[in-house]
Amino acid sequence: MKRLFIIAVAILATFTMGAQNCLPKGDKPAFRPGEQLTFSLLYKWGAVNTEVGQAKLRLDSLTFRGAPAYHSVLQVKSAPFFDVFFKMRENFQGWMAPGDLRPLKFIRDTQEGNYTATNLYYYDWSGMKINADINLNGRGTKNLQIPLRECVFDVGSILYYARSMDVSKLRKGESYPLTFAIDDDVYDVRLTYKGIETVKARKLGKVRCMAFSCSVVEGEMFSGDEDFVLWISDDGNRLPVGFVCPLKVGSVRGWLKGYEGLKHDFSSLVQ
Repeated sequence: MKRLFIIAVAILATFTMGAQNCLPKGDKPAFRPGEQLTFSLLYKWGAVNTEVGQAKLRLDSLTFRGAPAYHSVLQVKSAPFFDVFFKMRENFQGWMAPGDLRPLKFIRDTQEGNYTATNLYYYDWSGMKINADINLNGRGTKNLQIPLRECVFDVGSILYYARSMDVSKLRKGESYPLTFAIDDDVYDVRLTYKGIETVKARKLGKVRCMAFSCSVVEGEMFSGDEDFVLWISDDGNRLPVGFVCPLKVGSVRGWLKGYEGLKHDFSSLVQ
């Protein structure tokens, strides 16, 4: 399970058309500093549908190397009863430029059971590289230079870049490329826009959403038989409302359950 959460969060975050064909952002930001979101994380297998943890995401403004910047913090913590079986602590931080939301710096600090991982990225856009310090499972820190392309993001920055996309470019049934960096690698995947759906979030009720799917590759955790599915609020906030990530046994699900400091009214809530 050592990459389960990071894969789920990264795909959930990257519903935009990033990667090789990076679309322009929309001209109306979907968020503002001071926004805070809270999510429930659940494991479902047959009749079992148990909350195993929660995630909190917040956005602040500060300065980075003397210039204005956004700072995002995503923290994940397993529930106390679940700590006995599989303790999970995740801390992702991202610094990004307010104008184009290009990532500037990224930190990952992870404990998943006996597995640990730390990342420290500094982005060099003039040299088109990421200067990275990586330590996976206590094997010692490696100093790497990861080749950088346009529209490569990390978990800290893509959460917000994705929410700023121009949704008028979406076409039902079409797939879009996206790219994100984590640990010592860069991943390319494709998402398919499925159209508008109304979903029932556990704590919020019914929400009108844009639905997306992404194929997952068969491997240690995934069967490859089902797609990753996610829902984004169909309003000015572009909130990540929920996702379902299929596993070989059961699935992991995440649902938005609380929010503060939204820039726009949460108008996609269905009364």
